[in-house]
Amino acid sequence: MIARMNSAPRLLTIAALLLLAAGPVRAQVATSLSSQTGQVGVPLQLQYQFSNVGKPADMPRSIMVDGLEIRLTGTSRRVEMVNLQTTSMFIFAYTVMPNRPGNFTVPGFAVQVDGRQVRTQAVSLRVAGSGGSMPPPPGPGVQGQIPGPPMPQQQPSQQRPPRQVAPSGQPSARPAPRTSTGQPAPYYGEIVMGEKKTAYVGEVVPVELRFYFRADCQFDNLQRPTFGGDGFTAAPLSEPEQTEQYLDDIPYNIVTFRSAITPAKSGPLEIPPAQMEGRMVAPGSPAGLDPFFDQFFQNFPMPGIGRAENIQATTNERKLDVQPLPKEGRPENFSGAVGQFTLKASADPKKAAAGDPVTLTLTVEGRGNFDAMGPPTLTGADGWRSYAPKESFDGNDAIGFGGTKTFEVSMVAREDRTATPGAEFSYFDPLKKKYVTLQTEPVAVTAAGSASAADSTAAAGADADLPPTAGAPNDIAAPATVLSARGPDFRPWITSDWFHLLNFVVLAALIISIPYLIWMRRRAKKDARTVELESSVRTAKAAWQKATDPMEFYAAAGQFMVARLALWDDKPATLVDPTEALTRRIADLAERRQLQSVLAKRDELHYGRSSGGALDPEERRRVTDLLEKFAKNHG
Repeated sequence: MIARMNSAPRLLTIAALLLLAAGPVRAQVATSLSSQTGQVGVPLQLQYQFSNVGKPADMPRSIMVDGLEIRLTGTSRRVEMVNLQTTSMFIFAYTVMPNRPGNFTVPGFAVQVDGRQVRTQAVSLRVAGSGGSMPPPPGPGVQGQIPGPPMPQQQPSQQRPPRQVAPSGQPSARPAPRTSTGQPAPYYGEIVMGEKKTAYVGEVVPVELRFYFRADCQFDNLQRPTFGGDGFTAAPLSEPEQTEQYLDDIPYNIVTFRSAITPAKSGPLEIPPAQMEGRMVAPGSPAGLDPFFDQFFQNFPMPGIGRAENIQATTNERKLDVQPLPKEGRPENFSGAVGQFTLKASADPKKAAAGDPVTLTLTVEGRGNFDAMGPPTLTGADGWRSYAPKESFDGNDAIGFGGTKTFEVSMVAREDRTATPGAEFSYFDPLKKKYVTLQTEPVAVTAAGSASAADSTAAAGADADLPPTAGAPNDIAAPATVLSARGPDFRPWITSDWFHLLNFVVLAALIISIPYLIWMRRRAKKDARTVELESSVRTAKAAWQKATDPMEFYAAAGQFMVARLALWDDKPATLVDPTEALTRRIADLAERRQLQSVLAKRDELHYGRSSGGALDPEERRRVTDLLEKFAKNHG
């Protein structure tokens, strides 16, 4: 439940507890005026901000200054936490209506805060004439109510456009809708997505739900809205933020919730309206009573005194044109990341003994669909044994749209290595409308290979250093003819016939073997892909047979189908278009549609980041029979 718009007792209590938990900080009181100069009949905004203190107990409903009408129009509360330091702020907003030109000073005043007196600062204001008739003198205030600012009476030729004063960092909203009587609506809502009209499947689109409530009306029992729809997933709503804004010279309290949607399929997407329910207490409670009775009649209106009605603040409906991710230029290692990212790599430790692991940390930072993101691909990993990465995510906003995802890959060197593998990470950038591949260079490390390899190398070296076996002693007493037959030939060996013959044989062997080596390399590459795809088929089949979660089941079923199609078409799985391949290979329309529905269900669960509940046994049996038939009849 969201607390009452004007008093917000529950939220104030929570803010006080947070303030105590964070430790003592220095109290601050700030007074600000929207402008130091004004014009007769044009309202200004005066704010008093109390930081790091409790709620002031006796803020005045009106401030008496001759020539100015100053009335309280709303309060708000804000809690901020920076480096575990909590700051709580209470903001009191007043409307200042100048009634005549001149120089004015809004005096400071003392209020009770946390059992002691705190004094506000005085502010100065210079008011110029309006050039038209003066507004009528303000009527007497009504205790217990917060009236809206009076509208000045002007000549038709001097009517000014509606004034919109937005708080810092808050964009101006669209003009307030009108009721059947032509008055600004007391409450309404809107979905804010900027100028966004198109998106891609898997793209995260930030969304704001804003609900507007007139500050001169009483609202309470406001409920947290629900937000969602078909064809997309929505991030959980953030905690509400309350601000104040002037629309048509009337102050509105704005309650803002932040979220983000991720389209799960291409085509027209309708984002249904969101509703925020609550209660509005119409003006009419008795004036001049004790504050206890004022609160009593606001909460329990009586006939003829005040009237309460249940309300629904409803947003507008929005539409998006969702486009599929393009097939052209899609990298083989693309895993579904959509957004804008950067990639960094680091390694620890820098020196590892034989058998000790080295952790390669790959950091992906940016904005996008982190939930659907796969790990980067290692490059140049020869001589390393790597294991499945450990993932973690650190978000920097309330909806998980921006942040840092870290992949920690443990590796053990099989051979002596002086650097880790590099890494590649591919994603689709919806702003550039193209795929982007990021690369990191290998990180310098010193890692010794396994002990068995070192022993083998040492043994081989020892054998090579053995001295030659001693032969028979030289026979110096042999006859001269024998010495001549055994004597060495001092001709250069490069001119020998055997050397020429050996070169000819080697050259002929190279010429003959080059085509064979090329053929063998192509076949080895093809065989390696075939082995990888067949392994993927077996892994996927085992995964769907033991899966209990719908997301895992359909992911394994889709992997099985894509790997089978890749085997049949003799191409990498990432280059297979399942829809086109099924259309070409499956003549039976009913069977083809059933297989395509399995892929559609997989994509919906993958981008939706939701398992959808327990897997129905009948659904498991139906899909399993379909895949078995697919593998048996379409080889």
